[in-house]
Amino acid sequence: MTFSPKTAHVASASLNQTVGDWSGNRTRILTAIGEARSRGARLLLLPELCIPGYSLGDRLLRRGTLERSWDSLQKILPHTHGIVVLLGLPISHRDVLYNGVAVVADGRIWGIVAKENLATGDVQYENRWYGAWAPDRQETYVAPDGTELPIGRLLFQAQGLGSFGIEICEDGWKGLRPGSTYALHGARIVLNPSASWFVLGKHRIRRDMVRQVSREDKTVYMYSSLVGCDATRLVFDGSVFIAHGGEIQAEGRRFIFHETMEMVDEVVDLSRLGQSRMEEGSWRQQVDDLEEGHFGPSPRRIVIDGNYSSEKPLVAPTPYWTQGTTIQDVDPSLRWLHEQGWLSRAPKETDLPYLELELALCLGLREYAAKCGIRRFVLALSGGRDSAMVAVLIHRMLHYDGVKSAEIADRFFTAYMGTDNSGSATQQAAASLAEEIGATHYEGEIQSTVDTHLDVIEAMTGTRVSWDEPSHDVPLQNVQARLRGSLIWMIANLKNGLLLSTSNKSEAAVGYATMDGDTSGGLSPIADVPKSMISHWLRWASEIHGYEALRSVLDTPATAELRPKDQGQTDEDDLMPYDILDRLMFHFVQLGQDPLDIFQALWPALAERYEGPQAFADHIRKFVRMLCFAQWKRERFAISFRVTAFDLDPKTGFRFPPVQAPFTEELQDLDAYIQTLGSAT
Repeated sequence: MTFSPKTAHVASASLNQTVGDWSGNRTRILTAIGEARSRGARLLLLPELCIPGYSLGDRLLRRGTLERSWDSLQKILPHTHGIVVLLGLPISHRDVLYNGVAVVADGRIWGIVAKENLATGDVQYENRWYGAWAPDRQETYVAPDGTELPIGRLLFQAQGLGSFGIEICEDGWKGLRPGSTYALHGARIVLNPSASWFVLGKHRIRRDMVRQVSREDKTVYMYSSLVGCDATRLVFDGSVFIAHGGEIQAEGRRFIFHETMEMVDEVVDLSRLGQSRMEEGSWRQQVDDLEEGHFGPSPRRIVIDGNYSSEKPLVAPTPYWTQGTTIQDVDPSLRWLHEQGWLSRAPKETDLPYLELELALCLGLREYAAKCGIRRFVLALSGGRDSAMVAVLIHRMLHYDGVKSAEIADRFFTAYMGTDNSGSATQQAAASLAEEIGATHYEGEIQSTVDTHLDVIEAMTGTRVSWDEPSHDVPLQNVQARLRGSLIWMIANLKNGLLLSTSNKSEAAVGYATMDGDTSGGLSPIADVPKSMISHWLRWASEIHGYEALRSVLDTPATAELRPKDQGQTDEDDLMPYDILDRLMFHFVQLGQDPLDIFQALWPALAERYEGPQAFADHIRKFVRMLCFAQWKRERFAISFRVTAFDLDPKTGFRFPPVQAPFTEELQDLDAYIQTLGSAT
């Protein structure tokens, strides 16, 4: 028997799992095992916590979750003949929960590896439930059925596969990785089951990480993540990799809509890795350090019975000098879009952020609706940018999901509700867009309803609300938005559809939204998309998808159309230029900078846009105060999807106090600094 094979046939797969869907999750796992076996693979990697679903939340604290997870594992075991499979599930050991992976083969569990580095911070909260497994712990786990199993840092060996080790999701992102220790102890395959959520640009970082780790540790590095939208506000794009010595040998599709699994398999050259290690002096030095105990205790070795050799021949990798620079080469995970004819032209690398944003939001919408049993969608279509983006996203989502154009009218309903303050340009833009995407569109004139409300208020309070009174400005604006909210809710109820909110990230930051008005809805698809990016995305969507109606939307200045027309209301007049607001939001929220720090960081670049430093300082003051005072609104916003590096969601992202002093002293520091600039001038 030899544990140093020249090649091994391995497979990595993403799965679309749902929290608590025990039979469905198990069926998808068994389908993946069957597919891997049919391809001839002898080692299969599946995503983190694939048995119960990843985002379990406090459902983890229920004993039934642990019992059903273990029961599912037992039901899968008989289907593992001739193949080694990694299956993720929560484990209770000494009454502490651990995020674990069971290594199973030929109907038997051979050992359990527990996550060492917990994902905590930002939207992640694993420390709430799990314990972090210490690297030097190697113990015996007593299973619910009394079976005793090794648990801890384990190095597995199997004929035909050689030695392999496991690091779970976050473990692979840390400098002191478990995988490096496994490699130095002889593992030529390191596997990473993950539940890595999507953020714009993260896939490229993830791809680089997989490449770099496989090069540094001279391993076959296998990576698998979930796809879809699980039980949280996160979208999983479904990354799947097999890397070898610094090169991606196989990469799966991301953002798949119809299939519940994406799999790649490869015959990998293990002997080439061994040769590379022998040739490198630094590798020998590290192994010497390992023997002297510099890297901690050695992992426990587990020998898996059976022969997992493959007869499939090795295919030579593509030479590096033949690789191209199109988006299909830069990001092969999206090649399927062009292959299926779902884009009007072959995408370029500059399309990537807009395309990723579209796919992530469409996948989130599709998964949320499908897993909640929602078939229809309802939207207040104002003719402005925000509602236009939501409308196009719904249309794209239905398109990706295979809904025929003739069926969209029964799936998607829009409404334009005008007052005396509404313009014909927005009304026509809304109607044109609804017609172009095939939605059922309604139009209603609600000025008489507004007037009735004003009459009732006068009868109740004795106050005649009028635009001539400055203090009546907000009530008069809000009554229009809230009446629209009430009516669009009624349409949603009549159509038994999901009402979509159109709030964007920039306006959520400063509270430029009417509670129970334009914030009405059960889901807010673009709540993590800054306003400045919305405009860029609409231009891109108009060009690559050919939406003619978006041109008229973009030709109209962004406006709420809630004040009389002669006042010429625009959003940026009410607030500030959106690109500046978005910069302030980034520096204040993401970078955690105080007002003076923000001024000093941005003023040199923005000086030409202001008459003087005081004008910019006034915008900073306005932004900070509005953001602080608007936290109560953000506490009530509809569920949204995380797609950028930071979000404002108070439940998972920006956990800001609703009651606080609005950075009073910090703003005084800014004022004092501005005075010194004036004195210097």
